[in-house]
Amino acid sequence: MINDAAEDSDIPRKTGYEKRHLWKMGALQVVLLAALGVIASRLIYLQVLRKNDLQQQARRQYESRIELKPRRGIIYDANKTVLAATAISYSYAIDPKTAADIESVAQILARITKDSASVWLNKIRECKTSFLWLIRGRQHTVSELEDLRRQGVIRIIEPRRRYPFGNAGGQAVGMANVDNIGVSGVEAAEDSLLRGKPGFAVMLRDGHGAVRSALDVSNAPSDNGANVITTLDMRLQQIAEYELRQGIESAQAVSGIVIAIEPSSGEIRALCSFPSFDPGVSGGLLADATRIRGISDMYEPGSTFKIIAAAASLEENLVKPSDSVDGEGGTYRVGNFEVKDSHPLGKITFRQALEQSSNIVFAKQTGKIPDGKFYKYARDFGFGVASGIDLPGEVAGVLKKPRQFDNTTKMFMGYGYELSASALQIVNAYATVANAGVMMKPYIIKEVFSDDGKVLQSTKPQIVRRVISDKTATTLADMLRGVTKRGTGTEADVAGLDVAGKTGTAQQVIGGVYSKEAYTASFVGFFPVSAPRIAMIIMLDRPKTDIYGGKTAAPIFRRIAERWAGTIGVEPAITSTNLTKKASDTALVPELRGLSDKEAHELLHRNGLRLNSPSAGIVVSQSVMPGAKVEHGREIAVQTQPPIPSTDGNLSRKQEKTYTPPDVRGIPLRRAIAILHNSGVSVKVFGKGGKVVHQIWNNEAKSLSCTIECSDK
Repeated sequence: MINDAAEDSDIPRKTGYEKRHLWKMGALQVVLLAALGVIASRLIYLQVLRKNDLQQQARRQYESRIELKPRRGIIYDANKTVLAATAISYSYAIDPKTAADIESVAQILARITKDSASVWLNKIRECKTSFLWLIRGRQHTVSELEDLRRQGVIRIIEPRRRYPFGNAGGQAVGMANVDNIGVSGVEAAEDSLLRGKPGFAVMLRDGHGAVRSALDVSNAPSDNGANVITTLDMRLQQIAEYELRQGIESAQAVSGIVIAIEPSSGEIRALCSFPSFDPGVSGGLLADATRIRGISDMYEPGSTFKIIAAAASLEENLVKPSDSVDGEGGTYRVGNFEVKDSHPLGKITFRQALEQSSNIVFAKQTGKIPDGKFYKYARDFGFGVASGIDLPGEVAGVLKKPRQFDNTTKMFMGYGYELSASALQIVNAYATVANAGVMMKPYIIKEVFSDDGKVLQSTKPQIVRRVISDKTATTLADMLRGVTKRGTGTEADVAGLDVAGKTGTAQQVIGGVYSKEAYTASFVGFFPVSAPRIAMIIMLDRPKTDIYGGKTAAPIFRRIAERWAGTIGVEPAITSTNLTKKASDTALVPELRGLSDKEAHELLHRNGLRLNSPSAGIVVSQSVMPGAKVEHGREIAVQTQPPIPSTDGNLSRKQEKTYTPPDVRGIPLRRAIAILHNSGVSVKVFGKGGKVVHQIWNNEAKSLSCTIECSDK
């Protein structure tokens, strides 16, 4: 035992320090191995499992994907005159996360917008994203913002809609908003085709936040929108707009409508209402301004509806134009109701009853027509059903069914009450009479074609139905001709032109009762009677100078017909009675665009016309187109652009704020060059003649130079 103990005492033993050291080393190895495992796991997670996500995240930091907006299609009138086109505009945004001097940005924006610097500061500071729009759709770059582009300000080139004719055709053509989306009129009706397909471009962002093109990545080009040809005739449209505005002011009316339609095809030639709007100026625009009142508003038509009772009675052989009828001395009672004529009539012919617009005769005449037949004729003439015109917002109107008739319904409907209709429905009924009793479907979109000329959509005249026989239509047209020769519509007659039509005066319902102060005055007719080219309606809302359509609406019809007839080769016949009047009372409107205000004044004075009082400058547009014949002494309104005195072809900062560059699209090349040169603009021309079809301004800030393209097609 002693020896064993001795031997055991010779074996080396580890001290407590050594044991602790070994334990620590082991623990450290474990920790290092664990850390390596975590790192390896993390590397696998980041480089393998999340590889795609991280690459995309990194790409988002240095790449910027910008949408390439397509060029919105061009809208033309029937003569290929440009009504709406697209030009380059400049928009600015900011990245609040990288912007270095937002105070300067706010100060600049306060000078060029309506909002104060403090409002802009709050907008930028409160923005939670990396993109905030500042201003959009500027015709020129903003030099002050250009200087801050390396400090978080972003410039984006966008397409901007331009409307060369301003207010003319505003409701019909409609407008597209800042996002290139059609919101009214033809712009909305054909938006899906006009808009085109957007593309994109990838840009690289540097450390300062500025972007540049990325050449080694794939981009997707945009597809431009299709182009639309409408049935509108801007010659007639401008005449109608001007005369309607003048007529409303003269009659002190609240508003008014003009619709002109070609009876043989159903093509809408003019469509306007007042108050109107300029689709190129959308700031603060109310939906009411863009409404196409001629198809969206309903009215009780009043006496213009009398052609339904007349047509039904003639077609059913219930009466002849020469048959004797009784006007009852101006008052006719049915139970508790009383029908009155504005001027008492006794025994007269049915023709005279229409000419003098007897409510009593037509109230009695409808009683002879069976309920079902009367309803059928009204329905066949287009009342109570939408026409299907290719514009947004059309109403169907209200037409009672026979089961809803009471003992007085037809009596009141005979002279245009107890139903409602749009102006389009009324004028299309007259167009049906003008077209030998055949109704055509009204339309405004004639053709849609792509940039390469491929026709995508084409509308042809479409017969809806035959409503009355050719014989009845001819008889009724002759009776309507008597209205303008001898009856209530003499103010609409044009010497030698053979106008047929009917006046209308309808009380409006205010607060549930018929008002004795609020009326709708109207005249609807067509010309020439022998071969009608145009059917047209004039409606005035609440005229004050005179409530009767024959006194307020009919003169507007006459002035439009007189001025427009010559532009389509339908000259009023020269007779011994009107030769002197024609020679002395009419004048030819000269071309004024490109002249100075003084030159325009002198030229108009030599032609027996007057100039409004524009500011000094170069005439860039005129209210009456060259070649139109107007009454002697008429005032011609023009818009002028002051020339910019500049020796280097650039605008000063002060000039840049007020200068509006002339829009010469649609103007003959020589005149366009004159306007631009007189406005201080240098011009580069592509093409050999004709009219200007495209105009592109120099992209450089404050530049006074542009390129125009012309075509004689």
